[in-house]
Amino acid sequence: HIPEEIERLMEERRILRDDVQKTIHHAETTGEKFINPSTDRSLASLRPDRVTYWAEYSLVGEDYHVHSTYSHRMEMKRKGTP
Repeated sequence: HIPEEIERLMEERRILRDDVQKTIHHAETTGEKFINPSTDRSLASLRPDRVTYWAEYSLVGEDYHVHSTYSHRMEMKRKGTP
C-alpha cells in the first residue's frame, strides 16, 4: 500500500513503484534492514545500479505500507573494501 502523497513524492523523485517493491522484497528475503522498535517500521535500501533506493515501510496484516521513500547516487563503502 502506497498512500497518494507518497506516490506524488515518488513521481517527483522519479522513483518507480517497482523499485520500491524490489527494495522491500530484498529486505524481507535477506533480512538486511533497519528496524525502529518504537514505531515497528523498517528502513531498507537496494542499489541495483548507480542509484540507491530507500524505503521506510511497515507490515500491516499481510500488506506492506510505505511511509517514505527516496533515492540517491552516493555510494557507501565499508572500511577496508575497494
